[in-house]
Amino acid sequence: MEQKISHPKIAVRTLLKVLLMIVIIFTLNSWPSIKQSLSGQVPPFNYWLDHSFKPSNFLLIIGFGAYFYYKDLTDQKALIEKQQNEID
Repeated sequence: MEQKISHPKIAVRTLLKVLLMIVIIFTLNSWPSIKQSLSGQVPPFNYWLDHSFKPSNFLLIIGFGAYFYYKDLTDQKALIEKQQNEID
């Protein structure tokens, strides 16, 4: 019995990981603004966006997204191969 790689499942898992990474990056880059807003001094929204979304962050997101997809793909291939070896 031949098993196939579930690309949609890998894509959804990768998307969820990338979204979580975007939230973490946004929070870390905006932390001074978040602390300032907690004390009642809210900076303008475009200030938040200027300091949170930088080209370097986009490169990180794309790079890690590709890594997560590749890692899940190779893990699933290894699991299928292991299951095939156990059957044989």
